Amino acid sequence: MTTFSDIVGLLDAAVNNGDIQAHGPFWRTQSRDDFVQFQVFGQIPLIAKDNAGNFDPDNSNLVKALEGRAPFGRDIGTPGARFPRMPVGFPAMAAADIQVIRDWISQGCPA
Repeated sequence: MTTFSDIVGLLDAAVNNGDIQAHGPFWRTQSRDDFVQFQVFGQIPLIAKDNAGNFDPDNSNLVKALEGRAPFGRDIGTPGARFPRMPVGFPAMAAADIQVIRDWISQGCPA
């Protein structure tokens, strides 16, 4: 089973364990509980929940940002995007790694 520590590792690998612009590597300083409730810049919820209260990878901004789906992907031509695909300045995360994150969210974001 994928854990929050695994997700932190994937996010760190995506930025070569470095520092990044704008919001910084916020995932390194948060607990799992803080991470699933985190709002980037205090406005953009990272992990979405559906109407039943289950974690929803399709509507989670973490997944949208990594996949370059609106509102992310301005730099890759995504219609309606306001922000660039994440991580900015690094290659896109591998689809297999994004799937691990999607599955983790679907499984309730295990600690």
